[in-house]
Amino acid sequence: MLAPATYAHLPAHPTAKLRISVPEAVDLQRVLTVLTGRNHAFTRFAAEESDDGGWSLTLDLTGDTDQLELVRRRLLRLPCVLDVSVTSGG
Repeated sequence: MLAPATYAHLPAHPTAKLRISVPEAVDLQRVLTVLTGRNHAFTRFAAEESDDGGWSLTLDLTGDTDQLELVRRRLLRLPCVLDVSVTSGG
């Protein structure tokens, strides 16, 4: 009989926090459409209106460094995206 498999040796997927600034609430949907259309795995999502009337979208996204940079560049190509910052989650 074989022992149960353990996966402790497999590296966990790194997580990063993305903060995306857009000017209007409708732009939040555009950003989410891009992310879900590409099957990106995000684990947390929050949106809040900023003092200047724009919107800030914060989400935790899993992926390696190259994938996260690609997501950042894709989002910056959207005309509605004002800024994207990526912070490593650990």
